Amino acid sequence: MHVAMMLYAGFRLLEITGPMDVFHEANRLWGATLYEQHLVGPFPGPVVCSNGVAVGTTECLLDLRTSFDIVVVPGSPVISPGDEHGALVDWLSVTGRRVRRLASVSNGALLIARAGLADHRSLTTHRRDAQRLSSEYPLVHVMRNQRCLRDGNLYSSHGVSDGIQMALALIREDLGEAFASSITMSLSRQS
Repeated sequence: MHVAMMLYAGFRLLEITGPMDVFHEANRLWGATLYEQHLVGPFPGPVVCSNGVAVGTTECLLDLRTSFDIVVVPGSPVISPGDEHGALVDWLSVTGRRVRRLASVSNGALLIARAGLADHRSLTTHRRDAQRLSSEYPLVHVMRNQRCLRDGNLYSSHGVSDGIQMALALIREDLGEAFASSITMSLSRQS
């Protein structure tokens, strides 16, 4: 399965690396690459995240030739309203309708909503962003008390640790409860 980890200026690094570690551990325990991860950015080269670390892309939005099974959109300490991250939102509005599963961590839900992919659907986000999501996107059903949520092929989570749980839920759907539990046990032994 091809997994796109979306990078954009100011994204929160932990909201990408948490799910990435879960998918990586699934591959390791399975003994083969079940989840091929791609770091997709708006342009080739490094993208600076919220803590100042530059993360190199493996693909850029303009040159994508891969179709993805899972797309993960992380949040950011600041996602301003308007046209910010327009290339990502435009790409999501097209690709998000075809992807098998679309997932947001924290206020990455704002970008999914901006792309028009959450109208009349349920999303959760970090509690500090729930009111904003509700106000800016009144057609989205904001579920404030859900840490992880699934509405059809749309997945959302509150924040970093919930993003890890969301990745485990995706794997649980693919490979079953026992395998997802083995990932949890393996990761907890490594901490």
